[in-house]
Amino acid sequence: MRAFFLASAFVLTLAAGGASPALAQTPATALAARTDNRQRTALDAAVHQAATAYMQQPAAVGLSIAVYRGGQQHFYNYGEVEKGTGQLPTATTYYNMGSVAKTFVGTLLAQAVLDKKVQLTDDIRRYLPGQYPNLEFEGHPVRLVDLANHTASLPSTSHVYPKVLGDSLRALALAPRIAYYNRYSADSLLADLHHMRPTAQPGTTYRYNNLGPLLLQLLLERVYQQPYEQLITRYVQRHFGLRDTKRVLSAAEQRRYATGYDEHQLAQVPTNYTGYWGGTTLNSTPADLLRYAQANLAAHDPAVRLAHQPTTTLPTDYAVGLVWRLDTDAAGSRRIYHSGHFPGFNTWVAVYPDQDVAVVLLVNDNISQDRLTELGQQLKQALAQPAGASQ
Repeated sequence: MRAFFLASAFVLTLAAGGASPALAQTPATALAARTDNRQRTALDAAVHQAATAYMQQPAAVGLSIAVYRGGQQHFYNYGEVEKGTGQLPTATTYYNMGSVAKTFVGTLLAQAVLDKKVQLTDDIRRYLPGQYPNLEFEGHPVRLVDLANHTASLPSTSHVYPKVLGDSLRALALAPRIAYYNRYSADSLLADLHHMRPTAQPGTTYRYNNLGPLLLQLLLERVYQQPYEQLITRYVQRHFGLRDTKRVLSAAEQRRYATGYDEHQLAQVPTNYTGYWGGTTLNSTPADLLRYAQANLAAHDPAVRLAHQPTTTLPTDYAVGLVWRLDTDAAGSRRIYHSGHFPGFNTWVAVYPDQDVAVVLLVNDNISQDRLTELGQQLKQALAQPAGASQ
């Protein structure tokens, strides 16, 4: 499989010239004015002020905000689902959530523990076909929990393959790039896993890594003997009532998909990603992700509670559960959160148990994950006020 990718690098480089041209831009001021926010309450006004500041960035396209506080849901939308259409996103617009999808893998791992199919401290080789003597460091094996909290010390997906291949792939437009990624199957990953070694004792060194949750996804498929798409779709429907959260979208569902714009403001065609090349991913809507955030806020589900338990703590008062990041924000509020990036999209999901507050942000641009995080923090400050103050 490695030879297949290396031999294809030159072809990919030639194909990169076919990338889609950038679409015409709509002025940011027009995008900022296009919204369904009626500005009738103090909360509406606070959201509008923060959202307008974000939308004034030249590369902004669309923004969906979903917030929960004290038993009430609020949805706000700005901009466009596609440049030049004038069509607002809605609570049922599809976005790619990027790495927020890793939290679904972590929660499904917690469910596997509760189902007594695995233990977090299990050597991952217990669930792999064949022999992998390379997956240990000085006698210490890579464990399931190490994959879930980024302490496996395995190479990240961006460092597994030659740089020339990665550069060639990134030069492609998204649709042919994803089509290429989808040819890299679970068997491809299992074959290449024989050539990977931890660089430190697993469980001791934190390094954010796309490979860990992706490998967990593969292992959960083997544990439950089901394809991940079927496994995760059924799980989130049954446990959280999410019917619009899935990896693969039908043609009808793709018509509800926001057009993403990458860092060069090139439009990204909706594409179903099912391969094992870069990382785990899911599509969802503001309404579904807010339901998911509320489930994590309430933590009534035993798997959710287990996923929130710290499994490693870093020196900067930052901990990791089963994928979820755990810390306190600038105001000292306990926070459970994760961000996400996919070509053309950025996402931010955070819950604040002490304030009974949840915030979900979805954009179809690649301006900056930091800017989206700043927007989320501004909204949390407004939401942290007593509920009556925003009515």
